[in-house]
Amino acid sequence: MRVWLTVIAVCLAVAGTLGWYKYQRIQAGIAFAAAFPERIEAVQAFTVLEELWQPTTQVIGEAVAVRSVTVKAEIAGTIAEVGFTPGATVQAGQLLALLDSSEERAQQQAAEAEAKIANLELERSRKLVAAGLGVVEDQDRAEARFDAANAAIRRLQAVIAKKTLRAPFDAAAGLHELDVGQFLDKGDVVTRLVGTGERIWIDFTLPQEQANLVIGETVEIARNQTAAAITRAEVIAKDSFVNELSRSVRYRALAENRTLGAAPGALVTVHAPLGEPQTATLAPANAVRRGAFGAKVFVLRQAEEGALAPERAEQRMVTLGPQRGGLVVIASGLRPGERVAADGAFKLRDGALVNAGSRGSRPVQGAAGGR
Repeated sequence: MRVWLTVIAVCLAVAGTLGWYKYQRIQAGIAFAAAFPERIEAVQAFTVLEELWQPTTQVIGEAVAVRSVTVKAEIAGTIAEVGFTPGATVQAGQLLALLDSSEERAQQQAAEAEAKIANLELERSRKLVAAGLGVVEDQDRAEARFDAANAAIRRLQAVIAKKTLRAPFDAAAGLHELDVGQFLDKGDVVTRLVGTGERIWIDFTLPQEQANLVIGETVEIARNQTAAAITRAEVIAKDSFVNELSRSVRYRALAENRTLGAAPGALVTVHAPLGEPQTATLAPANAVRRGAFGAKVFVLRQAEEGALAPERAEQRMVTLGPQRGGLVVIASGLRPGERVAADGAFKLRDGALVNAGSRGSRPVQGAAGGR
């Protein structure tokens, strides 16, 4: 028994010594950490807004040139001259391509000679009939031959004109591989011309249950989904029927292409209004942090007396609505007038000390607010 009591006493002594040593180490660590001040995070604060918000739907639209034409050869022939370079800007009336018309011009000269002879015969017949020496039937035949000769001249002139392809309006020409001596068959494409005007059409479709836009309303156009610049466009046309395959209605809006900068055929993002504006609570999109349990924001609260910073961050779960530009609708979880961390919110944790600068009550340029 004495041996076992001795062993137990030694073990208890060793355990007590180790426990005392660990306790001292922990206390030293706590004291060391207490010697450093609590960390302060710098963020930009945003005051939560309450204002009218226009619900919208986002769809994909297509930029369509107001003036566009595909120039094709009406008559087969060999190219004698090319009057423009690929991709160049052409003026109205500028020569695009000239097809060889030497045969038609020779035929025209022959037709003009025939017309001259027919005119002389007609004048002679008229003089004879006027003098009572001619027959009216001969005069009628001379007039018919003269008319036929002139018709032949006009036909050849029309053929020559069709072999001279000119730009119908100021436009940017497409790429081509035309060259002198190349044969063009009837219907072959010479080039595509796109008008160089400052306006452009935007065609888009809306589902039939959302197709409540009327002529004259305004939609907002962005060159892509991430573009900050917004161009307003006026709805100028609405299709008269619902597409039986997609059950959607097609619209056309007119936009200023100087600000949009979309090439014809390009896809753009269209924000179309839905119904009447509604009152909504708005916060900046970069204030929202998303996690496994949903979306959250950090609300800034006044810190306790003696704290090293004026505010602390309080984590708050929120329910999100639609986003538009730099603002997002907060369906629940925030009240207008509360201050939230925006820029720099990713650095925060619940209860962190915050030194917040004022960012005002508007997001960065390009963000769209309510209407």
